[in-house]
Amino acid sequence: MHSLYRTEIRSTRLSSADLRLIDQALDYINKHYTEKISADQLSIEVGLSKEKLQAGLQIRKGFTLAKYIQQVRLEKARELLINTNDPVKAIADASGFTNESHFCKVFKKNHFISPIQYRMHQA
Repeated sequence: MHSLYRTEIRSTRLSSADLRLIDQALDYINKHYTEKISADQLSIEVGLSKEKLQAGLQIRKGFTLAKYIQQVRLEKARELLINTNDPVKAIADASGFTNESHFCKVFKKNHFISPIQYRMHQA
């Protein structure tokens, strides 16, 4: 992570009310992960500045907003790969990825194997 970004996060003061709003943002992401979620939209949704939102996510989860959304989507995809026989394209769609190719690329980057290989190893 860029050192300037880390400095900005450390210098952002978060109150207990801000942290409750961060938790609301996390709940929102977990319920709406299949939708496109932007920092602008989410900050409006929970009533928190983008800066505090990003800092709070980094503090609570250790990820940027985009990375946290990606992790939630990957978690759902892993569940579907293990518990269903759905095709990879259907799992990509159900997990909120824009297309199968992008899903496979992100999955392999994070798990070092393809979704199909993951499914086979979990069986």
